[in-house]
Amino acid sequence: MVAAPEFTVVGRPIPRVEGQDKVGGRAQYSADIAPAHALWAKNVRSPLPHARIVSIRTDRALAVPGVRAVLTAADFPNKLIGRRLKDHPVLCGDRVRFVGDKVAVVVADDAEAAEEGAIRVEVEYDELPAIFDPVATMQPGAPLVHPDARSYVGFDPEVPADLPNVCAYQVWDRGDVARGFADSDVVVEHTFRTQLAHQGYLEPSAFVVLLSPSSSGERVEIWASNKVPYNLRTELAGILDLPEADLLVHPAAIGADFGSKGAPGDVATAYYLAKATGRPVKFVNSSSEDLIATSPRHPSVVTVRTGLKQDGRIVAREARVIYNSGAYGAFKPSANGMLGGAGRVANCYEIPNLHTEAFCVYTNQVPCGYMRAPGSPQVIFAIEAHMDLLARELDMDPVELRMRNLPAGADHISHTVLQTAAEALGSDERGEGSTARLVGRGVSIVNRGTGVGEGSSDVTVNPDGTITAITAMPDNGTGGLTVVAQVVAESFGVPLERVRLVHGNTDALPVDVGAGASRMTNVAGHAAIDASEQVKTQLAPRAAQMLGATSVEWVRAGPGAVGGWQSSEGRFLSLEDLATEVIGPADLAAHAQVTITTPRNPDVAYCAQAAEVAVDRETGEVSLLRMASVQDVGTIINALGHLGQIEGGLVQSVGHTLMEELALEEGRITTSHLGDYKMPTVRDIPALTTINIPVPGGPGPFQAKAIGELANIPTAGAIANAVADAIGAPIFELPITPERVLAALDARQQ
Repeated sequence: MVAAPEFTVVGRPIPRVEGQDKVGGRAQYSADIAPAHALWAKNVRSPLPHARIVSIRTDRALAVPGVRAVLTAADFPNKLIGRRLKDHPVLCGDRVRFVGDKVAVVVADDAEAAEEGAIRVEVEYDELPAIFDPVATMQPGAPLVHPDARSYVGFDPEVPADLPNVCAYQVWDRGDVARGFADSDVVVEHTFRTQLAHQGYLEPSAFVVLLSPSSSGERVEIWASNKVPYNLRTELAGILDLPEADLLVHPAAIGADFGSKGAPGDVATAYYLAKATGRPVKFVNSSSEDLIATSPRHPSVVTVRTGLKQDGRIVAREARVIYNSGAYGAFKPSANGMLGGAGRVANCYEIPNLHTEAFCVYTNQVPCGYMRAPGSPQVIFAIEAHMDLLARELDMDPVELRMRNLPAGADHISHTVLQTAAEALGSDERGEGSTARLVGRGVSIVNRGTGVGEGSSDVTVNPDGTITAITAMPDNGTGGLTVVAQVVAESFGVPLERVRLVHGNTDALPVDVGAGASRMTNVAGHAAIDASEQVKTQLAPRAAQMLGATSVEWVRAGPGAVGGWQSSEGRFLSLEDLATEVIGPADLAAHAQVTITTPRNPDVAYCAQAAEVAVDRETGEVSLLRMASVQDVGTIINALGHLGQIEGGLVQSVGHTLMEELALEEGRITTSHLGDYKMPTVRDIPALTTINIPVPGGPGPFQAKAIGELANIPTAGAIANAVADAIGAPIFELPITPERVLAALDARQQ
């Protein structure tokens, strides 16, 4: 067996490098930015889900003391915007398509005046038929949310012409499904539904735009709750018809996003307001605005049909996956909307014959965007709940059914991960315990790869031997900045405190793919390593000169050892000693800036989870008793952050499974503040068992593997299967509320 590498900094549970600034109140979020003489802006939003705009009167709003301007669509270029599918107006001019759509904007001296002005804008509407059900919206004769959708830039050309309101479409095929079903001994079909759910971040979206003079005429300076600053700059350049070089996106801390904060938001509006008023402009949403109008997770309807042999081998599967996009598709960065998650209906299993048809559809409700592992939690809940029902049909143990369909070989890591999870909760001594309490267990498994993309880094060795590393990675609360600092420290073999990490703006570095897709450590980490290696290569000739050698080798003698150069005679020169002797303040030979593209890697990591629940027979309340998460991992860069990603993803998915839902009434979200939107607290979460199974060869720096989204995906399946095991009835819909549990119990007894 190959000995594990010995690290100095990597693997340690190091606290966040930005942590003290955050807890001390010194970190700057976008809402904290306060340019001199800044005005406050507020959107006027539609109270109707679908209507024509007849007229807008602004005179009463302009009469509010402090209000400087009220703008409507007539004051903006007639342009649709979107990350890929451009179907969203900056402000609505002819019609609104969901409750919360923006029809006007008020800018004032302070937030209170802007709020009052927004209330006083009078809009007359002519209400239109609205549609909310994602299945009904595809039927012939359904009201059209976007009558001219096919004219939009970025519209998916694969969408069938005979299906109304479909904005993205994709099909996956493998083998001969019809023959597979004909050869099956048992064929089972189920339909599952998941809810509209919010990411639950604590920082509402905020945007600041400042126009300043520059040599080219005007510079647009931006602070935004946005996790992809370089993409934001590119999108805005297109929206505003400006060169990218005229836009500067400053770094700002992001109070979490979990996939949501990738769209331009109100930055374009702020720019036009700043142009109109000659003053900086600031938007700060209320949490209510973010809940009713900002890119929550897609609801879904998943129908899956599976054919099996009597011994449990899956022969064929077909699935139909429908994601409810809401009123627009603009918030999603991918060409086919959201459908990558739908391609996971086989999950980890070897299924020779497979057919999947997936749709993303328009409805008249809040437009949806990405949320942690976009599309996958919905589909994997359905597939893993379906797997338990298949096992019940064959009178087979659910773990055994999964084992028979995982990649061949009992020693395959997927088998190890699943078996470890199944055993992690200890001996099964359940029984009903009491007539009022039903106890059950469930398992679920998934795999996922490591994200890729372009990144850049700038590394400089300073005259005192310290190192300055500049990264463009956004700070969205994941601990990624700490990982970059650790990677640089490890590359040079120095203590972490000798690395100064700088969060660069869009002028400082050429590119960064942004946060998300389980890629931050992989992309930013490799960029930092490459820059560090270039600096060491630049300094090697100087080290050889000081050591009186013709050539030298970079060495580290083990954990805690200082990195440096060693001559063939064994003489050693540390980085710090070399720097203090030969590097001057303007010495560019100790500096490197690199841009990289991380390639795709076929390797995936597996995660299996096991849950034990108690169900109150009288009330239907579900209590989570125990939960275990088992995953195969590569090198763990930061043990504390790694554990936080696993437990954080799991807890977030517990909320999605048991309680979280944006409730809708005729398109209007009724859970309009965080007091109504129930998320799990410490009382809802038992002690968690986390087991990491080391598997070398990850694609990330120092052979790390991604963890950011993996543990978030299988949770719903494990809990749903535990509840079904407890009550003896299947679970087909999330969240698993007491009402749904009681309904399932009643259906079983009939």
